[in-house]
Amino acid sequence: MTVYVNTANKGTLNLRAEPSPSAKVLARIPYHTSLESEYVDNTWSKVTYNDKTGYVKTEFLSNGKAVTRSDLEQIYNSLKSTLETIEKILK
Repeated sequence: MTVYVNTANKGTLNLRAEPSPSAKVLARIPYHTSLESEYVDNTWSKVTYNDKTGYVKTEFLSNGKAVTRSDLEQIYNSLKSTLETIEKILK
């Protein structure tokens, strides 16, 4: 299953060797990175990142990529342009 890093502060997520907050950090995964997950539970998820398999806190994952302000601005501008074109046609 594909999951995405969705940390609240848009920071990195620690990939740990074991499902424990004190386990060795194998890598730091950037915000919005897509990961393949072997399993997801309420606390820890087993994922693979850059050929390393380890554990991340499930609370910092989502099943869809988070929408950023920049994404919303692009959608808004596209819709605004479309609406302006429709208004011109209807006049």
